Amino acid sequence: MTQPMPTPPHKATRRDVARLAGVSDAVVSYTLNGGAPVAAATAQRVREAVAELGYRPNQAARALKSGSARTLVLVVPDGADPIFANPFFSEYASVIEAAARARGYALYTTASSLDPDDVLGRFHEFASRQVDGVLVLPGDTPLDRVALDGVGLPWIELNAVNPVSGVASLGADLRHGAVVATQHLLDHGHERIAFIGEPNVDEPRHVGWRETMAAAGLPAGPFLGAAITRPGGHEVGTGLAADPDRPTALFIASDRTAVGVLRAFHERGIDVPGDVAIVAFDGTWEGEYAWPGLTSYRQPIERMAESAVERVLSRSTSSDLRRPHHELFRGELVLRRSCGCH
Repeated sequence: MTQPMPTPPHKATRRDVARLAGVSDAVVSYTLNGGAPVAAATAQRVREAVAELGYRPNQAARALKSGSARTLVLVVPDGADPIFANPFFSEYASVIEAAARARGYALYTTASSLDPDDVLGRFHEFASRQVDGVLVLPGDTPLDRVALDGVGLPWIELNAVNPVSGVASLGADLRHGAVVATQHLLDHGHERIAFIGEPNVDEPRHVGWRETMAAAGLPAGPFLGAAITRPGGHEVGTGLAADPDRPTALFIASDRTAVGVLRAFHERGIDVPGDVAIVAFDGTWEGEYAWPGLTSYRQPIERMAESAVERVLSRSTSSDLRRPHHELFRGELVLRRSCGCH
């Protein structure tokens, strides 16, 4: 004999809460959403009824009514090298989420090819879901500012190196970080300081290293191109370890590249900092647990995250903040053993 399907449990409604608490539907709404003052004793009865019935407000309906889902979206590049394999970006995303939650917003993360058509399609999807704002970690392809602005969602570009007209953006002052890192190695007495980073002479870390060496009256070099990955660092480190005329110090554009170099040196008996001193860039947790501990210029992710969330939430309500601008943030050098300080 076929058994009857069990009846699904009744889902408590706002009216059920109102009936149990002996108040109107409106008073329940005021208590939960802060729409109007409610006497303390009455509010307490409503909260007790909510707890007893297990009532959960319908967030989708609330979003449709208010035009806000109390939600932000972080869009990150989707590629062969997963963005969160880099500890810097995983830490940054975590701090952004904390900044959003502190303001009562949820943060969702999604990966995109960042092709202009794909990003535009995502923005339309976000708008249909009543998302309140979008934070974008850009890829290699420039974003279509005019098309994205046409969707009507506030958005901001993170990790931006240079300002782009009409785009709200922010990033770390990479050039300043390179100057601080290179000067620190100069202060240790090194005169042959190599730079390991992406093969782009206009990249701000490359520029800062080169200018600091020139200001000290020293030739910059060598420059060693490497992917900003651990294998990329390991490959360059292996070559340096085999070179008897290697430089005495390295400024490396990323902690995870530096970790690859450290492993190659360890495998081949190159002492850090005795044979080669190292200063890196980003200041992630990975540098703290490398061996030796990695001296690194820490990007101020907490301040950048606070500003990014505040700006994207404010752009729709303040004419002042609606005017896009670019912010640069300076970090600080975190000293550990790899440079010779400890």
